Amino acid sequence: MKSRTEDLATSPNTVQKILSFIYQRRYEPNERLPSERDFAERFGTSRAAVREALASLETMRVIERRPNSGIFLRNSDESSIEALVLHAASGLPFSPEEATNVFEVRRILEVQAVKLACDNRTAEDIENMRNILKETKKLLEKQKSIQKEDEEFHMAIVSATKNRILVRIVKSFYELSRARREIYFSDHERSKRAYEDHTGILESIEARRASDAGKRMTQHLSQALATWQILLSETSPRKDDRGPLALVVTQLPTGQPR
Repeated sequence: MKSRTEDLATSPNTVQKILSFIYQRRYEPNERLPSERDFAERFGTSRAAVREALASLETMRVIERRPNSGIFLRNSDESSIEALVLHAASGLPFSPEEATNVFEVRRILEVQAVKLACDNRTAEDIENMRNILKETKKLLEKQKSIQKEDEEFHMAIVSATKNRILVRIVKSFYELSRARREIYFSDHERSKRAYEDHTGILESIEARRASDAGKRMTQHLSQALATWQILLSETSPRKDDRGPLALVVTQLPTGQPR
């Protein structure tokens, strides 16, 4: 018999299974979902694990429990940023519109962040960014992906603002776009342009030229967004997917009744 600790350790996986089940079965907002017992039987897991998973989904505003009525799916527009991050971490696709929206929010936040970084950065911040660019250059010379270093550089800028809330927010948006960025940085020429842009941005930060840094970041991210939109049109999920948590999955057994 499983202990409670073992049961709850399986809840993250159970969360993903429940999400996959909900959206593979095409449940609509305000539609009643299976009961806690039904989910436990369907997934071959304990009710404790299901209960914990459902509590997580309720916290993320994916579902809601209605007294004496059951468990219901909420409108996807009401779901939290954590729900979107979970969606992305599961390797499941966003629609082109949703992915573009994520990038646009990043652009808004990072243009302001680079200006604030010009005011608040320290010598250690500059040294950190230089080291990241040195590693980026080495990888480019070896024709390797700079995806990780690109994220590190952008997050180093945000960290230099000394605003911990901003760091957490921007980090979550990188988690949302990580899978797509793997595709973006598979192209060597795009990677080289990113490195060149980063070099110019660092020069502005080091000189504390906030206006110039903001313009450079705007241009950098606007060019990237234009490329993203082309990539998104080529790698978008199927047309009948819906909402920020619209899932395309194959992991559930087929032939099960809804």
